[in-house]
Amino acid sequence: RLAASLLGPEWYAPEGNHRWMPKRASLRMGAPTAAGQKLYLRGYYPPEELRAGPPTVAVTVNGAPLAPATLASGGDFELAFPLPDSLVGQSAIEMIVEVSRTFRAGADIRDLGLSFGEFEVR
Repeated sequence: RLAASLLGPEWYAPEGNHRWMPKRASLRMGAPTAAGQKLYLRGYYPPEELRAGPPTVAVTVNGAPLAPATLASGGDFELAFPLPDSLVGQSAIEMIVEVSRTFRAGADIRDLGLSFGEFEVR
């Protein structure tokens, strides 16, 4: 789950069990405990926004970019990013998540990127 104390200031207020991020947002979480672990991002992206093409999701961990991922379909998603083994044993990792574009929904004046429910290392 997204613990508010671990999120950067750019995140929007929680909406039930998820939070929207703008184009770029930061967070801190526990580092991997074993080599070969991955970072999993679970969230939602509106299917109607795919008309403009699939967005790209870029993640930077402790300043090092991971290979970007593309959201090929709308709705609920899970993305997995392999983590460098050099992160094992660190107390925490600092992440920046960035999506290639934002959108506005109805009368909402916020620039919405992605909606996230969970970040997990396993």
